[in-house]
Amino acid sequence: MYDDWAYHVSPTQYAPQPQPKPRRRRKSILQDVALEHTQQDLRSGGQNGTSNALRDVAEEITNGRPQSTRQLPEYTVPLRRVSSTSGLLKLRKELALETMPDNIIKENRSLTTYPFTTKEELLLMQPIGDDIVFMDLYDSLEKELQDANESMFIKFRNEAQSQLESCELYLSQTDSTLATFDSLAAGFEAVRKQTSSFQEASDALSIEHKRLETLANDLDKNLQPFNMLEEITRRLNAPGTDFVKDEGFKKMLLTLDQCITYIESHPNFNGIDVYHMRFRQCMTRALTLIRTFFISSIRDVSTDVQSRIAARNFSEATQSALFYTKFRVDAPLLQSLTSEIASRCEGHEEYASLLGDCYKAFINVRRRLITPIVSKRVSDLRNSIPDLIQLTRQSIAYMRTLCMDEFNLFYAIFTEGEDVIYDLLDNLCEPLHDILRSRIIHEKKAEVLYELCSLLQGLSTRESEEMEDEYFDSPQLDFGRLFQSTLQDAQVKLVFRMQAYA
Repeated sequence: MYDDWAYHVSPTQYAPQPQPKPRRRRKSILQDVALEHTQQDLRSGGQNGTSNALRDVAEEITNGRPQSTRQLPEYTVPLRRVSSTSGLLKLRKELALETMPDNIIKENRSLTTYPFTTKEELLLMQPIGDDIVFMDLYDSLEKELQDANESMFIKFRNEAQSQLESCELYLSQTDSTLATFDSLAAGFEAVRKQTSSFQEASDALSIEHKRLETLANDLDKNLQPFNMLEEITRRLNAPGTDFVKDEGFKKMLLTLDQCITYIESHPNFNGIDVYHMRFRQCMTRALTLIRTFFISSIRDVSTDVQSRIAARNFSEATQSALFYTKFRVDAPLLQSLTSEIASRCEGHEEYASLLGDCYKAFINVRRRLITPIVSKRVSDLRNSIPDLIQLTRQSIAYMRTLCMDEFNLFYAIFTEGEDVIYDLLDNLCEPLHDILRSRIIHEKKAEVLYELCSLLQGLSTRESEEMEDEYFDSPQLDFGRLFQSTLQDAQVKLVFRMQAYA
């Protein structure tokens, strides 16, 4: 299919060459031969007749004179007419060689020129008698020369034609390959466009998917508070109150806070007032369960303590210890529950009312347990100590210990409620206040009253100094606050006694 020359020949060897200028028609063979021999004779100075005759013919041909004015010498050997130019040429060559001297052949052996051999050249130089024969000979020789010259060009033309056909074949194959490449490029371009379109569609779908996913998440987030309502309601309507002790109950309260906060921050939702009311009802229900559980626990502990004291008839010290030990067992749990109510009381009177019920339940239980013991102890002190100052000192020492225990127990169960605990302590100190008030009224010595006022004033001063010296995070008891009424009674009595002296 392919020629080997295309792979071994330099690309520039058969590259297109510049076209030569058109050449002039060369002279005939006879003119060339005549001119050549004429010049040779001139150089050698020969005088033979043949050379002179050829020279004359050459001049005539060159100068354009008619050849009829000059007659060529004839050979003596008779010639017969040949039937063709080739036969004439052969015959003339044989006759010339037979009659031509050897010295002339040797002399002209070095004069051979292309495309004639020495014998052919000598044959041309011999005179020919007949013009027709000469012309036939001339035409045959010119034709042979032309054929000989053209054979190389014909061969080159044939090779060039073959190479041209090969090149055309290569060009055809190249065009086919380029067409295939163009088809592939068009296919690739179509695939690229389809891929780009698919990528754009995929990106658009991905963006839409993200938007819908975000919307779904937002919807789920927005609907989550509303979906929690049913579960919270179901748990709160379950019988019993023991589940308030579970950790999940506190998480439920936190969820309720979040739901209420979310609903209050979106007042434009459809039917939001109904959901707000229902969530508030759930919160009230949950805090009510805490109050119920707290009151039940406090009463159960109080009943248990009273039953033990009544059954075994414990001593006063044992009873005091039992009053605080039993209540401290459940104090951490009760404090965590009451703190849940206290943290939500601001701005909600119903929650403050539930916390107030817890305070009342605790105060009533403690008053019912402690008041009989305090009354009995103060009565014993009054009967055993007639001196007012001594009675006051021992009573204050006893009440300090009792009030401190009650104060610490209160803040072990509640996180706030200062006014509540001081009301309880005032009630516990009431029997002592009554005894001291009656003694102060009947006291006539101003120095005793003065010393009593100094003692009662020193309570508040000493308590404030101790509170400044100690670092504390929890609330501290102001014991002097409990005897302000007694101090005022003593001061009023002292003023009256000073006025009597005046």
